[in-house]
Amino acid sequence: MSSPRSVEPIPQTQLLQSVALEHIRDAILEGRLAPGTPLRIGALAQELGVSPIPVREALQVLATEGLAVHLPRRGMVVSSLTAEDINDTYEVREALEGFAVRCAAGRMSPEGLAELQAMLGQMEEATERVDHEALLRLDRAFHTRLCEAYPNRRAWTFLRQLWDYTYRIRRFYPRSEGRLRVTMVEHRAILAAFEAGDGEGCERLIRAHLDGARQDLLERLGDEGEAEAT
Repeated sequence: MSSPRSVEPIPQTQLLQSVALEHIRDAILEGRLAPGTPLRIGALAQELGVSPIPVREALQVLATEGLAVHLPRRGMVVSSLTAEDINDTYEVREALEGFAVRCAAGRMSPEGLAELQAMLGQMEEATERVDHEALLRLDRAFHTRLCEAYPNRRAWTFLRQLWDYTYRIRRFYPRSEGRLRVTMVEHRAILAAFEAGDGEGCERLIRAHLDGARQDLLERLGDEGEAEAT
């Protein structure tokens, strides 16, 4: 009888890169590192207590995720939030998330559906309080849970990046109170179609929901631009 294969330990540099990546990514998503902030390898390495190598590797990953960008003569900086980025992100998210929920509808366990219903109840309470922080977390959890029954790991990689972007931008441009209430109605309709196993209906509803979110963001971005110009 052959002995069991030993599990190779994860290299220290890989562990440090993961730590650096999680730290910097969270700081960008939570708004602690604003758009345009320089991402200086030396300063970040000193802050994290690691060598520059894992930080440099982490920044390369963040660049592929669209959270950082290399600018001539400035080096790596936190990426900006633009109307073009919003349109591009939501265009892809509508297609990919719409397909994911169409495939996932009718495949979730009763326990999973009960969890989604509970999330909507929490969203309604947060909407009444106009608690943008709680709604931001619950909204992402709701959309993530809807797609979990679609077992495509490659799609999940892209979905996580898309959710990261919209989570980040909503920190700077929260929904208006009117949009909050419309969102609750849309979420209820999406979940009803999802529970009924109506994949096509669910896809149609989530596409419309995401398009409404895109239009709301573009209006908020436009209003801010007009205010700065006056």
